[in-house]
Amino acid sequence: MPQKEDQTQFDFGFASSSPAAVQKCDLTIQGSPAKKLTPAQAEFNKRMKALDKARATLEKERKHLDALLRDCTKHLLPLLEKANRVEFDVLLAAVEKRRTMKLTPRRLQWLGDLLSHKVSDILYDPLGLSAEDIEVLDKLLSELGPSIIEERQKEQNQEEFDELRQCMEQMAKEAGFDLDLDGIDINGDPAEIEQKIHERFGDVQAGMQKKAEQGVLPSAGKRKPSKAALKREQEQRELEEAKQRDFKTLYKQLAKVLHPDLETDPQLKLQREVWMKRLTAARDNGDLREMLEIEMAWLGQEAGNLSTASDEKLKIYAMVLKEQVNDIKVQTEMLLHEPQYHLLRRFLPPFGRYLNVRATQADMMDDIFRFENMLYYLQAGGKDAQDMLHSWADSHAREWER
Repeated sequence: MPQKEDQTQFDFGFASSSPAAVQKCDLTIQGSPAKKLTPAQAEFNKRMKALDKARATLEKERKHLDALLRDCTKHLLPLLEKANRVEFDVLLAAVEKRRTMKLTPRRLQWLGDLLSHKVSDILYDPLGLSAEDIEVLDKLLSELGPSIIEERQKEQNQEEFDELRQCMEQMAKEAGFDLDLDGIDINGDPAEIEQKIHERFGDVQAGMQKKAEQGVLPSAGKRKPSKAALKREQEQRELEEAKQRDFKTLYKQLAKVLHPDLETDPQLKLQREVWMKRLTAARDNGDLREMLEIEMAWLGQEAGNLSTASDEKLKIYAMVLKEQVNDIKVQTEMLLHEPQYHLLRRFLPPFGRYLNVRATQADMMDDIFRFENMLYYLQAGGKDAQDMLHSWADSHAREWER
């Protein structure tokens, strides 16, 4: 039976050594019939509820992707590896038949083009193949040459980049600066392309800096801001400064209370270190809600202190919460692009986040069965193999000659 002094002791949240174990507080401000919420308090509540909803959505989406990733790893990944291995064998057999089988020049060309495209596809995602297999495919690609698809894609990439280049150069010219992006091959090495573009923009920036030092800045396209615009900019700067000041002040106040150096008891000192780490993480992440929760635990109540906060402070808090909501929404949208979900992106449809694992599994098994049939006919040779290669070449030619 706990002692009375333990029952009445202020609970600082140190019962658990893990910050994650601390239960979430209700941080909305409660009104009453006698005293209604001010507009600033209502706005604060709205932003806090939006933040909780956004975080719940993010967590739900993460759990969904985690479950989907487990299913893909267990059920689809082995099939993808098997499909790549079987398709590899099909490509080797088809290239060998192309070398030895009598084909018309036209069919020889189009069959080579098709096989080149298929080799590029499997090299793009060679899961299940060994280093030796990949080396063999590289040699095949050199033998067959680039496919029409790849050549046309390169042409399209260059055309799109040229249009963008002309637009950017024209905008720079209108602003009074010379930007030259000519001679950049968008289909070249990505690192080299990035370096060249960075150097060209660096030259423009250096030119701007030189003109600024000389007091000769281009005036084309620039207008003197209106008094209203200047006033809005000033108000925005003041709000940003107040927001940063309030956030830092809250951190300093809590740090003074939670700092481990204030505790002499070794066990309590360790517990304070856990809370201090939680507070520091909240500060580094700009997480106002987490910082407010720590403040709530410190005060031993939920949102009582917020009800006495000034409207000015609550407006600043609402601004921070709004930014957090927007950040979390972006994080939710970009969740699929996090490195741990790279495997999952192999199986998802181009514009979707949901996947029917069983249906995809059935489709992949059908593909493997089809590859195995192709391999059987190619290895058996004869008229069936010849007819199949003729069909591949003719179908590919019709597709690209339309």
